[in-house]
Amino acid sequence: MKFILFNLFAILFMTFEAFSRIHKRTEYFLDIELSKKQFLIDCSGGPKDDNSIVGFHLLEGDTYYLFYYRRVRTVKECHELRKEYMDMLKDYDTVRIVGNHPDESVMVDSERKGSPAPFNKAKKIVSSFFIRLQAGDKCKAYFSEDCDLPKNYWGGVTPGK
Repeated sequence: MKFILFNLFAILFMTFEAFSRIHKRTEYFLDIELSKKQFLIDCSGGPKDDNSIVGFHLLEGDTYYLFYYRRVRTVKECHELRKEYMDMLKDYDTVRIVGNHPDESVMVDSERKGSPAPFNKAKKIVSSFFIRLQAGDKCKAYFSEDCDLPKNYWGGVTPGK
């Protein structure tokens, strides 16, 4: 009996840990929520580079989601933004991210080499421009007005079907 209960608990724990939900997806819009354990924020480039791009990485099953800023920042600005986002998320278990113009493709070797683990093990990649990040009642957007919800839920994208 203990063995059965333990296995049931383990299955339930793994299910909750790997939480993911696509709230809305159209041709031009993506709103996804996942466990923070399936999420990473990073800055491209290294300390000797002049510019960097903020990247939000999510893994759902065999799909790697990459949301990225529309323009480059300095490496210092990128790391400051990363810290702001991570501070915002520290008290939450899930993260919700919204982007526009998602592009889905099969993951190729060149993308695998440039992607952090465990995202490089995915079979397909969905890349999208970043609109906003939400956790609980907190929100931080590329354009601040895109946190004015529900008014600007679509982040400048025409609602799809």
